Amino acid sequence: MRRVTLALCGVPALYGALAALPARAQDGVPPASNTDNVPAACTVPDALRELNGALPRLASLLRGRQTVRILAIGSSSTAGVGASNPARAYPPRLEAALERLLPGADLQVRNEGVGGEVASTTLARLEQLLAEWSPDVVLWQIGTNDALRGVTPQAFAGILREGADEVRARGSDLLLINPQFYPRIPDQSLYLSFIAAIEQVAEERHLPLMRRYDIMRFWDSLPRPAIMLSEDGFHMNDLGYQCMAEVLAGGMVRQVSRRDSARR
Repeated sequence: MRRVTLALCGVPALYGALAALPARAQDGVPPASNTDNVPAACTVPDALRELNGALPRLASLLRGRQTVRILAIGSSSTAGVGASNPARAYPPRLEAALERLLPGADLQVRNEGVGGEVASTTLARLEQLLAEWSPDVVLWQIGTNDALRGVTPQAFAGILREGADEVRARGSDLLLINPQFYPRIPDQSLYLSFIAAIEQVAEERHLPLMRRYDIMRFWDSLPRPAIMLSEDGFHMNDLGYQCMAEVLAGGMVRQVSRRDSARR
């Protein structure tokens, strides 16, 4: 974990420049840079970029120019298995993307990914981290290992609901990230049932959701797709994690900017 204080205005600038900003920019969420400033390989249709859920805690802290603590929790996709080094996992890349998109914000992104975990094990760690670190935003990457290890979709959905209720009860935002797409899915119908369970819980609890499966399937369907998976054909590679972070960061910024615009 490292603490980053983001530069004002997206370019080197003195803090005195803040006084020159319009009143709305000073009082609301810091004006965002272009959320489409990403590698061409990372682009996705508008329908897949939307998170379809609010992040009120994040928006409130950004408006108040307060520090935002973001907890990234999950399994190997969070830990960064398949990346060339830990700095190229998605949480550090997300921090860099948010740094670019939210000039003037003060963020801490903490990577708590543990490879191989199922949701019930992650939930126990999540409860402990909620008590110890009190994150403002939780990014929960979930579902892949449960689908591959014989957990039923019904039991999985119950665990997810329990975790969602715990996070929301503490006043934190929760954003869900569903499983990755990979060509050699052993039982596609079962895998899709877990993706459907995540979507159902997100809709029930009004949670933002990054539809990673659909996003990666779109990338794979392109006439000349970029290679997003590592040599094992399962975990993401450096480009995959970078694209994941860029799409997620853009979605988060659009959500808080939209909420802030609606208040005016």
